[in-house]
Amino acid sequence: MKVIRKDKCHFDNNNEQPLKLLISHKEHGAVNCQAGMAVLQPGQRLPETGYSQHASEEIFYILSGKVRVETDRGSEIVETGDLVFMPGGQPHLNVNIAEEETKILWFVTPLTVPEN
Repeated sequence: MKVIRKDKCHFDNNNEQPLKLLISHKEHGAVNCQAGMAVLQPGQRLPETGYSQHASEEIFYILSGKVRVETDRGSEIVETGDLVFMPGGQPHLNVNIAEEETKILWFVTPLTVPEN
């Protein structure tokens, strides 16, 4: 068992990168999944251009704020408390449409985010 304490889940958004890996192979031995947080400032888009597309299934939970999730098939507005399932292979992007930062907790399986 690995416990990621809340002080490790704190996101310092002074960093240019809006993603933070919380559970990984390198640090925690995760073989088939990853988890992390994304913090988007008002108007910020993730990824900055194009779509994110990976073979992994993804689930993300909106901790706070409001985001427009766009795919090549349409878009949905999701907000605090909403849970989103993204099938593997589905191109997608997120845009923070709130006037404050939006925090997203995400999970993918299998691994997709490169580790440094």
